[in-house]
Amino acid sequence: MLRFIRILLYSLILSIALPGLIEAESTLPLVINEFMASNNSSARDPQGQYDDWIEIYNFGSSVIDIGGYCLTDNSADPTKWRIPDSIPALTTIPAFGYLLIWVDNDTAYSGLHANFKLDAGGEQIALFETDGSTLIDEVVFGQQTTDLSSGRYPNASGNWQFFDEPSPGGRNISSYSGQVADTKFSHERGFYAAPFSVTIATETKGAIIYYTLDGSEPYNTISDSRVTKAFVYSGPVPINTTTSLRAIAVKPGLKSTNIDTQTYIF
Repeated sequence: MLRFIRILLYSLILSIALPGLIEAESTLPLVINEFMASNNSSARDPQGQYDDWIEIYNFGSSVIDIGGYCLTDNSADPTKWRIPDSIPALTTIPAFGYLLIWVDNDTAYSGLHANFKLDAGGEQIALFETDGSTLIDEVVFGQQTTDLSSGRYPNASGNWQFFDEPSPGGRNISSYSGQVADTKFSHERGFYAAPFSVTIATETKGAIIYYTLDGSEPYNTISDSRVTKAFVYSGPVPINTTTSLRAIAVKPGLKSTNIDTQTYIF
């Protein structure tokens, strides 16, 4: 219901701003199920490159060939990239199956490569039927994190989450509802001649900050637990000798921050 309302409002806005662009909402059982807008070391395309990608999911019980359909990152240009209609072996999605499209602006390559790239800073993705005006599905997203995908959890639902383990062409399993804001230190790394105290903060309410003073990792993301030498941050940390301060912010259900390190040399 939420997805229906969202798409209805989106269509209404566009019909006012861009008359004649969108005529109807499609009834096809297709959704943009997962995407990655900043791929540095995740899945490789057939050419061995780490490119952005979009996954289309067919949640219906019949085979669907999306050859000739349109994919875009700009609602004002719904036919920006028309999916080839001459290679059904690549564009046919089986019932409850997936189709992966590389969004790298490398259309000269073999396979499905869209003629645009995704903006990791945030934009939209929209899928239209062959007429270029019947909206099948659309996604508006914000800032993305490198090698972290965004997708529906569970598949085809209206609930969007982040995925620490992207699953292009497969069912979305492990997920996060968001990401903890990065840790901020009151003192930057460098040389110091007098003792001081460091405050560590994150903008994510309810997050716990773990830190160490000996250069070891404060938290094991695999076991979801802090290590033996880690402390729970509760107030300013006194620094009066050469110290390697490492910290991470953690909150259940959210992607933890990276482990940040500040080395203070006396």
